[in-house]
Amino acid sequence: MNTPVEVLVQVVADLDAVLRSDAVAGLSDAEKMTLLRVAGQVQRRVEAVVVETVASVDARPAGSGELAFCGRFGCRTMGELLQRVLRTDAPGAGRVVKAATAVRREVEVSSGGWLPARWPALRAALLDGTVGVAGVLAAIGPVEQAGARVGTGDRLLADAELAACARGIP
Repeated sequence: MNTPVEVLVQVVADLDAVLRSDAVAGLSDAEKMTLLRVAGQVQRRVEAVVVETVASVDARPAGSGELAFCGRFGCRTMGELLQRVLRTDAPGAGRVVKAATAVRREVEVSSGGWLPARWPALRAALLDGTVGVAGVLAAIGPVEQAGARVGTGDRLLADAELAACARGIP
């Protein structure tokens, strides 16, 4: 079985092969439209990999003198680490961190099992490639801005509705 890194290394190699082949220029308009659609699917899934990776990192400092994840790589914050690793700007890194915070799952102390994300349906939509980082942030923005004025039940209802809407389900 391939590790996630091995799978993505192969994806990069395959994309390099497509780009070096000069085949894109020779595609018909219909094929170019299909290529753009598939590239969007790839792009959203790559964003989901980045967000899921960031969400899986314990951002809090580790105990017993151990450095937190970012500190192990010479960075003060996750945003700084993402800027360096992804070669993105500060606002782009901030959007990834904000999306990761929204879809992060905590571990239950007593059982060690995963608790649901703050936005579980949008997390699922992100992971299946329906929405990207921009879509998640646009969906959660107004509700998050309302803060405590929106209760948990209403937030989860909005989450389900927003994810269904993103999937084109009326």
